[in-house]
Amino acid sequence: MHGPSLQEYLFQRIKEKLPFEISLADRIAELLYISNDSAYRRIRGETPLVLEETRILCEAYDISFDQLLKTNANSILFESINVDNSNYSFKNYLQEIVNKLRFVASFDNKEIIYLSKDFILFHNFLFRPVFAFRYFFWMKSIVQHPDFMHVKFSADMLTDEIEQLGKEIISLYSSIPSIEIWSVESIDAYLEQVEYYRQAGYFKSQEDVDVLYDALRNVVEHMRSQAEVGSKFLPGENRESKKVNFQFFHNRLVLGDNVILVMLNGKKTVYLNYDVLNYMSTHDEKFCNNVYKKLQTFIRRATILSNVSEKQRNIFFNTLLKKIPGSFKKV
Repeated sequence: MHGPSLQEYLFQRIKEKLPFEISLADRIAELLYISNDSAYRRIRGETPLVLEETRILCEAYDISFDQLLKTNANSILFESINVDNSNYSFKNYLQEIVNKLRFVASFDNKEIIYLSKDFILFHNFLFRPVFAFRYFFWMKSIVQHPDFMHVKFSADMLTDEIEQLGKEIISLYSSIPSIEIWSVESIDAYLEQVEYYRQAGYFKSQEDVDVLYDALRNVVEHMRSQAEVGSKFLPGENRESKKVNFQFFHNRLVLGDNVILVMLNGKKTVYLNYDVLNYMSTHDEKFCNNVYKKLQTFIRRATILSNVSEKQRNIFFNTLLKKIPGSFKKV
């Protein structure tokens, strides 16, 4: 990157990290000890940042200075988010997702493309029992939080704060135009986790397991309804009143990774999920363009199930439902 584009990139990265209610100009003015008018001139690119100002901003928001300069044309630098018990809590993790979705939603031209290997992250927040189990699994087995060592699952275990963040995440995601690429294996890992915990005795009763399976069926049926009308909406909302903002594809080709590509006014960011919860992201133009091309190949070879292909849509979602224990009685 060179000249104004470097500066534009830096301020975009800072804005992504800012809580939605905080003004970018106010924060820049505070960090650099300058007036708001001077901050605006820097944000607009009218006044170049000096090296010391760039250093201050990069350190304040943990942005790699190397990533700005891109001294090695063959290197790709990623920003990583890792949940742990001491430095970055699960609450912070959810708040970071909220902040990023608010940032995406603020653009006029925006789109999310999500290639799903596993159960798509955002759909965990559609129904409370599904979210509660995922929270339990994440905290017990992935984060290994000491408070969850000897606890059994309960659908009521979500704190009000965590539950509210989940509701905000799914509400924001539902407002953003998206393409989702699923396979029939997308819910397998979730079902395996439930079965493992059932066998390990981490459920208080079979009734808790049944409640969870019922909620998972609700997620699948909700996704079917969204695909049918080609729009995203929350459970209980009037689906006919929503804008067309959703494309759903059945990926028959290969079982890829969990990849999210976000496009904002033509600029791309790629998020790669790893180690279940954690993810890394990059704005590297060449890398993002390559990922975009590969996703377009997946889409061209996939079967579109939104708005059209009622027979194929029902076959796909019924296949998912039949994987959930007890569903054969209800399909």
